[in-house]
Amino acid sequence: MELVVLTGPKTGERFKVPPTGATLGRSRMADIQFEDGMLSRLHCRFAIEHGKASVQDLGSSNGTSLNGVSLGGKPEPLRDGDVVSMGGVALRVRLAADAKPDPRPTEPGKPAGETLPESVDLGLSPDALAEPSAGASGAARPVRGLLVALSAVAVLALGAWAIFAFSGGSGEARTGVPVERLTAPESLPFEFRYERLAIDARTLFRYTLTYDNAGVLALSIDDLGDADRSFAKTKTLGETARVELRKVLLDSGYGKIGQLFPERSADGVSLQRKSLTVVLGPEVWSRTAENVRNRAFDTLCERLETFGRNELGAWATQYSVAELRALGEEQLRVARRYWEQRDLADETLFECVSAYRQGLSYLETLNPKPAFAEALATGLREAEDLLAQRYQEASFAVDQALNTQRYETAAEALRKILRMIPDRDDPRNMEATERLLSIEGRYLKQGGR
Repeated sequence: MELVVLTGPKTGERFKVPPTGATLGRSRMADIQFEDGMLSRLHCRFAIEHGKASVQDLGSSNGTSLNGVSLGGKPEPLRDGDVVSMGGVALRVRLAADAKPDPRPTEPGKPAGETLPESVDLGLSPDALAEPSAGASGAARPVRGLLVALSAVAVLALGAWAIFAFSGGSGEARTGVPVERLTAPESLPFEFRYERLAIDARTLFRYTLTYDNAGVLALSIDDLGDADRSFAKTKTLGETARVELRKVLLDSGYGKIGQLFPERSADGVSLQRKSLTVVLGPEVWSRTAENVRNRAFDTLCERLETFGRNELGAWATQYSVAELRALGEEQLRVARRYWEQRDLADETLFECVSAYRQGLSYLETLNPKPAFAEALATGLREAEDLLAQRYQEASFAVDQALNTQRYETAAEALRKILRMIPDRDDPRNMEATERLLSIEGRYLKQGGR
């Protein structure tokens, strides 16, 4: 038996199940390991007994499905082409001729012995599972939507085994189960459109991120709240960025995200909507979340936004003006709290400086700046001056101790500096680290004082 990974952290790999069987889960005790938080430590087991292949759920928290149907606690027979899914992982089962069970009963009107179709129900919309019409090319279907443009990622269920079957490379899994890495499905073009909309009585904020088959990533923002703000930027991605973006989509486990039914807001006026449409080859997958939250869907949307702002250098544009003001005010409160506690621990003053800086960074794209921006700037100057003063005092204590050959005292003063300024990229931290290593290596390890 061979398991071909269709979706999940190891998309493109295949695992050969030995005659003794293999367990799958996220624990190191599992024969086949996946880093997926939705998997149990020992999630399920694949076995071949008396020439018959089977899969059994091992009492997992989130369950195991065979061709879209949840398994009970008993072993379920497998046949060639079946799809077993759990968490964000989907596996295609490949069986040698001597390990194939008898054909399952066929549906009325189908010839006896007909195998399962290569496309099975993994929670996709009907459009996503529809066969392409005769003569249709691999071009993406039109992306539909009204104000929204819906979301996610098409599962490699339709014909994925044909892409994976003939590529090579082999290695050994950490647990000893032989594994071969297959070529990624690069022949399938992909594109997506993501939109986040926030509306209340005073504001309208729309964030749109799109990617097309030509490799163009485009971001646009319209903020019609207290301050009109518009932003638009495009970039043609290189090959490395395209591979990374494809990985974000394929690793998301989108096929497990069910329909997200809209809800009314508490006030009946405000609206929080996220929509994502992904086209992968001939398949389309879409979801819209309206005034509802779904952890898997929200995580995928957040990863796409993170990718977009990193590639386009548009970090603050992910937030509305109102959100940026709220974030800045929250950092002001955090910084003032650290300032009040500045004498309680060596690192507290540095945390105060960091909070002031973070608050100011939230306001960079706002013009005019809100009134509390001056409080952030003034507080930052005061905190930085005090931190510089304490650093100078600690550095002077180091020099005095070295001049009198009190190496342990010098080392402790340097450790204090490292606690005061824990940022390893700060030149003061780097200098203190270098001096401490020198003292420990030349004097303290030799017993000198």
